[in-house]
Amino acid sequence: MQRIITLTTDFGYRDYYVGALKGKIYSNISNCTIIDISHGITSYNKEAAGFVVRATYHNFPKGSIHIIAVDAFISENTPAICVKCDGHYFITTDNGVLTNLLIDKDYEQAVYIYNEGGMRSNDLFVYCAYQLSEGRPLENIGTNVDSLQKLNFISDKLTIEENTIQGKFVYEDNYGNLITNISREVFERVGKGRRFQIRVKNSLITRINNYYADFKLYENSTLNDRAGDLLAVFNDLDLLVITIFYSRLDGAGGSPRTLLNLNMYDNIRIDFVVENI
Repeated sequence: MQRIITLTTDFGYRDYYVGALKGKIYSNISNCTIIDISHGITSYNKEAAGFVVRATYHNFPKGSIHIIAVDAFISENTPAICVKCDGHYFITTDNGVLTNLLIDKDYEQAVYIYNEGGMRSNDLFVYCAYQLSEGRPLENIGTNVDSLQKLNFISDKLTIEENTIQGKFVYEDNYGNLITNISREVFERVGKGRRFQIRVKNSLITRINNYYADFKLYENSTLNDRAGDLLAVFNDLDLLVITIFYSRLDGAGGSPRTLLNLNMYDNIRIDFVVENI
C-alpha cells in the first residue's frame, strides 16, 4: 500500500534542508507520496506548527504519516515520539508540539522511538516512517508512553461567560488574516441569536460575514471599493477570523496587525446584548 507522508517544518524554502529530508524518505521508502504541508513555520514556533497540523491532517486518508520537524531536537527531555491519533501517525519529538492536536482528542497509542544508534532527528523520523510503511506495529518501534508533554499555550485561554466570550488571536496566515480560538459552536451556544459587538482594540464589529466578500454592492460599485473594510468571518475550520478586506501581510494596504496595532495572542472580546424581558 502506498503511504502518504506529510512534512511540516521550520526549515524555510531557501536552504537545502527540505530537499535533503525528501531525498532520505525516497531513498528508504519507495512506495510513498510526500506532501508538503508547510516549511514556512516561524523558527521554533511549536504552537504555530501544532495549529497548522491540526487544521490539515484530517483532509488526508487514515493511515497517513505526518512528520513534524519544528524545534525537533532529540534530547533526554525531548525524545523522538510516534503518536497514533484519529487513525493517523504523527512523528516528532515530545516537545509539546502536539498539544494543539490533543486539545479535544485522546490518542490511541504513543511510543518513544528506539534510537540505539544515536540517530539525528530527521534520520530517526524517516526510519520510523519506514517501519510504519512496512506495517510494523508501534510496540515494535518504541516503548509505550503513558502521557505526552503538553505546553501551556496562550491560545488555550478562552473565557466563556453568560454574555461574553473572550479569546485570543492564535495564528496569522499569509494574507494577514488573524485567526482566533473562538469557534462557531461557542459563538452560537453563548450568543443564542442575540445581537453582539466584537471588540478589537478600539474598533467594533457588529456583523459576521457569511464569506469574505459578503458585501452589499451598490450601482457602479465593485468589491475594490470595499478594500480596507474591517470584517469578521468564520473560516473553513469554523474559527472566527478578523481581517481587512484585501488584507496584505507585507505590502500596500496593510493588515489588521499593522493597521490596528494588533499582536499575536492579543485579546478579542465579544459582548452579547442582554435582552430586556
